Amino acid sequence: MLPMIDQTPGDPTPTDATSPRGRRGWLQRRAEAMLRKPGRALPKLTEPGDRQVVLQVTGASPIRVITVIRGATGLDFMSASRLAQDAPVVVVSGISAASAERVVEQLEKAGAKAVAGEPYRPQ
Repeated sequence: MLPMIDQTPGDPTPTDATSPRGRRGWLQRRAEAMLRKPGRALPKLTEPGDRQVVLQVTGASPIRVITVIRGATGLDFMSASRLAQDAPVVVVSGISAASAERVVEQLEKAGAKAVAGEPYRPQ
């Protein structure tokens, strides 16, 4: 008999028919669920204001850029990855000038090209 494993409500069940059966399938589903789990944005990167950060080019190391995007937005890995692939794109908006500069600095350290500016306001 297999030992019982404590599961939290967000854990996938081991009897899901869409993935391989058994412990290996359960571990695979658990790993996929963890990749989709949203995080929390860093407070120093999200001070409220009227600025936005536009990612223009992802650069040579997209994983590092995705990590910075996750820290600035709180998105899960898959959503941050899609956002990085869709460059040029607004990464974060509604933040202070200091926070925008910090995000741009971190993105540039990660190898991306980004700019901070005021959001577009139609006249």
